[in-house]
Amino acid sequence: MARDAARIQQGYPKCQESVDTNEALFVQEAGDWRQPYLDYLQHRLLPPNRIDAAKIQKKSSKFFVEEGELFRKGSNQAPLRCLAGNQIATVLQQVHSGECGEHQGGLRLAKQVMHLGYYWPTMEADSLSFARRC
Repeated sequence: MARDAARIQQGYPKCQESVDTNEALFVQEAGDWRQPYLDYLQHRLLPPNRIDAAKIQKKSSKFFVEEGELFRKGSNQAPLRCLAGNQIATVLQQVHSGECGEHQGGLRLAKQVMHLGYYWPTMEADSLSFARRC
């Protein structure tokens, strides 16, 4: 299988180019919504885009960093651990499958996840989508 992959890659010159580490880092960071907040709260670094920078500055008062982890202040000032990527799918699966009450609907699932101390910006939409697939 490795030989087949190598043969296919040789037919495409772009596959042979080395990756610029700055570009690769940017792609990795762009996928994690938490990174701009971490950069701002820990190092006072803002995105180059003025509109994005203003949004981060405005919303950052709702967030804090503890031991390298990003948290959001909940409505009752309780800390909510900010999640991204695979962490979201894992939490949705565990909460929906019975850890905290079986097979809730989407909005109830989102409220339960928040009650357990987790947050991400698209949690309501993600919870609705997850519950529909069940």
